[in-house]
Amino acid sequence: MNGVKQLKVGNPAEPDTVIGPIINQSQLDGLIQKIESSQDGNVKLLYGGKADGLLLPPHVFSPVDGSHQLCQEETFGPLVPVTVAENEDHALQLANDTHHGLSSAVFTENMARGLNFARGIYAGMTHINDITVDDQPLAPFGGEKNSGIGRFNGDYIMEEFTRAHWITWQGTGQ
Repeated sequence: MNGVKQLKVGNPAEPDTVIGPIINQSQLDGLIQKIESSQDGNVKLLYGGKADGLLLPPHVFSPVDGSHQLCQEETFGPLVPVTVAENEDHALQLANDTHHGLSSAVFTENMARGLNFARGIYAGMTHINDITVDDQPLAPFGGEKNSGIGRFNGDYIMEEFTRAHWITWQGTGQ
């Protein structure tokens, strides 16, 4: 938790800010509702805090079963479910056992092992030892399953939103 406590929440224009504001009040209200409804049964809030305007500190929950809403819904906010995997195969199963697949992250000290694991994740993007929010202008940006409508950026945008259609014209009708 010490690392989470060190994350600066604030103005994204400031270089040391890690967590910026939630996009709008409606999204913040939905996140607050998820925070309140997620603390049920065995799930405990390990770290959190109150919103300040549209700034919401990270909220860490544990233990969270893979079928819990925090694992099955895209939150688009700093809500972190901690799920315990029995082994690497089980971890990959948990990562893929969702209807969404926009972005994922793998944290490892062994790059070969991390890359092998990342190849098994069914998501549009996987970042190794980095956060799930990253965008490069020429890299394809988009998700799998129910996340997104294709790939953006670079030449991918043309392929996603156009289709080849050959039309000929003989001049006069026959």
